[in-house]
Amino acid sequence: MRLRFLVAYGPTREPLDPVRFLSNYSTGVMGKSVVLAAKKRGHRVESVECPSGAQTALELEKVLRRLTPKSDVLVMAAAVADVRAAGFSAVKIKKEKLRSIRLVKNPDVLAGLARRKKKGQVFIGFGLESADLLKNGRGKLRKKGLELIVLQKVSSKNKPFGDKTVDATLLDAKGAVKRHVAITKQRLAVELVKRAEAIYASKHF
Repeated sequence: MRLRFLVAYGPTREPLDPVRFLSNYSTGVMGKSVVLAAKKRGHRVESVECPSGAQTALELEKVLRRLTPKSDVLVMAAAVADVRAAGFSAVKIKKEKLRSIRLVKNPDVLAGLARRKKKGQVFIGFGLESADLLKNGRGKLRKKGLELIVLQKVSSKNKPFGDKTVDATLLDAKGAVKRHVAITKQRLAVELVKRAEAIYASKHF
């Protein structure tokens, strides 16, 4: 079974002025690992790396709306900035005025894609939470139309960014929970690809 994987990863950037932007600590390691794992298992893979392939949330939304209908599996590992500046300043903003920048919410890219989801497609997402991991994870699973979500706790002392082992909880649409302690992102990526294969098969065979 050769599937068409679409993997989005890395941090989006929301420009404030010619020298500053809003972003996050995502490094893209998880998404890159999924790309490699899917290719090694013989799948066709298309990827969108942020910020080079799509800088802002709106740009990523546009690209994924075009590519997602052609895919069997979407792995949304991109870390989308929740907010953006209400307007871009063509000149550098003076420090004194930075405190008065107005922010607006970005669209929930994955939830938007879920509303256009085709029958039989498999969506996998990620969630970082500081508390109520499973409760918040279940909410995201439903809202974003996911078959599987990867949950990780984040705090000032526990930052799961970069090429390191992580504690991850996998929650699927049927309510099954699987916990991993100190797993590498490379091993986790292999499991995600295999889970995607199994979920896809259950929908089609």
